[in-house]
Amino acid sequence: MNYLSKFRKDHCIDSKANLSDIKVSVESVFEANKIAWDFIANIDNKTEKDGFITHTHLNLIGRIFEQVEGMLTCIVNKCPTSSEALGRNVIEGSVNLMYIACLGNEKTIAAFFSSWLTEHTRKLSEWKEKIQCKEYSEKVGSMINARLSAMEGYKWYVDLIVNNFSLDISDFSQAWPKSIYKRFEALDMEESYYENYHRLSGSSHLTAEDTIAWLIALQVSDEQKHRLAEEAWAYSIMMSRLSCVFFVNAVAACCITHGMEDEENIKKLKAIRKNLHISAMEISKAAGVPE
Repeated sequence: MNYLSKFRKDHCIDSKANLSDIKVSVESVFEANKIAWDFIANIDNKTEKDGFITHTHLNLIGRIFEQVEGMLTCIVNKCPTSSEALGRNVIEGSVNLMYIACLGNEKTIAAFFSSWLTEHTRKLSEWKEKIQCKEYSEKVGSMINARLSAMEGYKWYVDLIVNNFSLDISDFSQAWPKSIYKRFEALDMEESYYENYHRLSGSSHLTAEDTIAWLIALQVSDEQKHRLAEEAWAYSIMMSRLSCVFFVNAVAACCITHGMEDEENIKKLKAIRKNLHISAMEISKAAGVPE
């Protein structure tokens, strides 16, 4: 399959648009995604627990893949800072999936679900409390109540998982660390946290760095401004490729966890990862990475 043509068609990209900046990334992630789905989606799950884990993995792979596509579409459409923000999402999702696949089980997934459920319900209740004295409290409060009512359905499902699999909820916070750094750490990926995930926080949180850099750049010549812009563009492309490496690592982790023994596909995943890393390194100098 011509993945680049499919990507162009799926995202309504002009036939004349130059896709050279994302060619390796598109071909790599589409192939990795196909390998994972062809294998994992066809597993003959023997138990309800196996099916629960398998379907959770597949759902997360699909959700992260959508973020990858969005990130690469931003590169094509010259929205580099948006691509960096989505790249951070790709990395976080991939690390979460690696944590679940490599270090977790059905309890880890249930703790992951419960963590979101607890925090979201807490925020809704907090919001409802804070508007009690506002003139719009009745109108907004009814909407909050509707959402809280909907949350009961999610709670029912999480409770069903806990009961069906006889899970001990007392240590859910250990099964699913609240801090993303702790999940990086558990995977022995602390350096990746600082080199990739934390580095992409600028676009995600609109930190001060880019504004400081822009104000400094006001003092330099137009030629220097142009060079800085080229470096920033190359940096965004490099980070999109590195984010794709995380996705490939995550799908590979899932395949291995589910017992993939197909040497050909394992070699393909290793080659895909290597090609992505090489493509990122090829542009690293232009992106301002110190040698």
